[in-house]
Amino acid sequence: MKKTSIFFAIPCGEFFRIQHDCIRNICKKAGIEPIIIEDHSQSKNLWNRISESIDNSDYFVADISSRSPNVILELGYTIKSKSDKYYAIFNSSNIEIPVDLNGFTVQVYYSIYDFQKRLIQWIENNVRNINIDNLKAIDTHNWNYRDDFKDFNTFTKLWTTPPDCAFQLTHKGLMLSNSHMPIMTNHCALLNNFELEFKANVIRGALGFVIKGTKRSDYPIPRFCVMFNINKEGFIYPHIFNENKPDPNTHYQVFKKNGSKVPIEYEKENWFILNIKVLDDKITIQNKKNTLLDIDMKSEPFKNFYDFSYKEGNIGFRCYPGELGIINYIEIKEIN
Repeated sequence: MKKTSIFFAIPCGEFFRIQHDCIRNICKKAGIEPIIIEDHSQSKNLWNRISESIDNSDYFVADISSRSPNVILELGYTIKSKSDKYYAIFNSSNIEIPVDLNGFTVQVYYSIYDFQKRLIQWIENNVRNINIDNLKAIDTHNWNYRDDFKDFNTFTKLWTTPPDCAFQLTHKGLMLSNSHMPIMTNHCALLNNFELEFKANVIRGALGFVIKGTKRSDYPIPRFCVMFNINKEGFIYPHIFNENKPDPNTHYQVFKKNGSKVPIEYEKENWFILNIKVLDDKITIQNKKNTLLDIDMKSEPFKNFYDFSYKEGNIGFRCYPGELGIINYIEIKEIN
């Protein structure tokens, strides 16, 4: 008996790496054949293969969070050829829904955990000839990610390095310098609420860490990010980069008066560990259970520069030219 098939319109590349893993796990348990065409080329032959696969699939699911024109094209083709009972549209709460789709039912998810739950529920309610017992028994969980910066191949897939940035993976971790713009993850864009822990060492000058990193998939420079600069003395200062409101001299808007009043407590050999909690627009930074900063980015003086059409969840690090730092590890835990 032929398996029920679902065509998933999801871009190739690391932006949807997490969704790929979730989708394949759910489909395997439910006895569904997932169709995900991963091809970076743009050609008539590729479109013929895609349209034929959509026609031959039983159902269609699109995640439009990446704003990929290819996904929108595939969705438009499907809307014309399939009844609304046979397709679903998903979108991250981080990303605004295109105006042209306002009249359609869109499954808005608030976390990767929520994406799994909503996809399972849609399949359970709409897809025929599946293993419903296995589907209901799937153990959904919050997404975790840890990187000790030991594998160069993995690093180059999951992180983007800006032009002229100097970096290397050493036995102590990621060493970076000459990075006016941050080294950022490629695959954490859909994160919304999460906890980030990292261990680092400011060897020279200062070190910056980035959250809400937002960028185009084909361009290494962010469009938007919130950065916190850590100087050698251990004090932390908020920055905001907004491509629509850049500072004419430094690009970043600097909020030195709103920095931490208490410095970081260092461990042996000047290492330190920071714990950051991101809940929507509220950011809390702790060190050894001491709260160093507790900021609502929608309040003054940040509000004006924090205004951006959409914000992704990538994280990253930066050392300005002449500065030098090491990141020993990072650990991200999604908060549902």
